[in-house]
Amino acid sequence: MTLALSVLVGSAVRVLPVVRAGAIAAAGFGVVVVSGLAAQTPGVPAVLVLSGAGWFGALAVGLNLRLFDAHRRAVADTVRRDERLALARELHDVVAHHITGIVVQAQAARLVAGKHPEKVGESLAGIETAGSDALAATRRVVGVLRDTGDGPPPTSTPEGLGDLVERFAGHGPAVRLRLPDTAPSWPPEITSTVYRVVQESLTNVSRHAPHATSVTVTVTENGDTVTVDVTDDAPATPAHPHRTGYGLTGMRERLEALDGALHAGPAGDTGWSVRATLPLPARRRR
Repeated sequence: MTLALSVLVGSAVRVLPVVRAGAIAAAGFGVVVVSGLAAQTPGVPAVLVLSGAGWFGALAVGLNLRLFDAHRRAVADTVRRDERLALARELHDVVAHHITGIVVQAQAARLVAGKHPEKVGESLAGIETAGSDALAATRRVVGVLRDTGDGPPPTSTPEGLGDLVERFAGHGPAVRLRLPDTAPSWPPEITSTVYRVVQESLTNVSRHAPHATSVTVTVTENGDTVTVDVTDDAPATPAHPHRTGYGLTGMRERLEALDGALHAGPAGDTGWSVRATLPLPARRRR
């Protein structure tokens, strides 16, 4: 009876709404009292001590686990909120980037209409394509915000990674950066996500891999996919068996919103690797 009472009270206090959890805990205390009265033995009945200890222990464990779960949810919600605020700022930049391109093409079309009217159709087709790209980019970024400032400015090339790596190497292990041979032309939301994945991965190295002597950052483009791989050479320690934190939780949400994926784990016998893959939008693969 004591075991069943403990499991019931502990589970109820951890997962049920406050009113129902309190009712079950109170009912459990009532069972303890009734069992003591029913013993009809002189002094303090052993069944009362055993049942009372089980009830109190289950109540304490259930409350602690409930508070721990609430704390984790609160931290995760804060991470999601901060990530969405950063994405909201980037949404403005993405829209501004594409709208600027549309305005420039419209101005060019006006000039073409005066000198070469036969080429107006080609200019209008370019404006239509730019508008479609703007709509697709906006939808991809808004995807993360549909459930409800430290974001880098989106650029057309990943050149900002060089500055990021230099700043990190100034107070951390040496970093080797490998970029595509030819300068890629990615949508702003892809470029900013690549930047943020590298930034968060290097931050995790600083926090959780103090014995790392080198870090390799590799960014590749294979056909219709961009891959980011950040690997350090520090062995895993008992203090930090897992080096993924709440920052990577936000990165995983961002990647999934862009139909990408994130994997973090040991890289062989030594080292830790964070690998992100991002599909390129079809209109950009030209």
